[in-house]
Amino acid sequence: MRFCLVSMLLVMTLGVAQASIDVYEFSSEDNRQRYLDLTRELRCPKCQNQDIADSNAPIAQDMRREVHRLVEQGESSDSVVDFMVERFGEFVSYKPKVTPATYALWYGPFVFLGLGILVVVLVAMQRRRQRNENESETLSSAPEELGRDEQEKLAALLKESAQEDSTRRGTSDQSGETP
Repeated sequence: MRFCLVSMLLVMTLGVAQASIDVYEFSSEDNRQRYLDLTRELRCPKCQNQDIADSNAPIAQDMRREVHRLVEQGESSDSVVDFMVERFGEFVSYKPKVTPATYALWYGPFVFLGLGILVVVLVAMQRRRQRNENESETLSSAPEELGRDEQEKLAALLKESAQEDSTRRGTSDQSGETP
């Protein structure tokens, strides 16, 4: 039983021992901080959405080693990024430069936002126009006010109609029929 436990513990520690840990010595704290910032700013070409600081890919290890070398040689952060972009392409930078090739990346979201706002405004204006047209049609089809003579005729017709209705009710009540 002890042999099994020791074997399992040994197997579990082998996996940890194989993980590579980069240990770099820096000549100053400023260089160490620049190194950390640069490794967070550069993307691993193999992992694609992981920076080289977090990637365990061999290419990321090589890139970290190169960043360390360049930082220790006194290169500026911009020149280190430029070197990596020149070597691996614009993809390795999380902050690509504004060039004609990257206009869609930089300005595309604003264009789509503007188009979306334009569509919403146009739809709202069209609905308002349709609502106004419907209201004007309703008003134009409404009956005009009656003149005095027409009102008298209407009142006489309503009175006559009411008398006929009451007469019919009276005869139907006498015959025993229900209305």
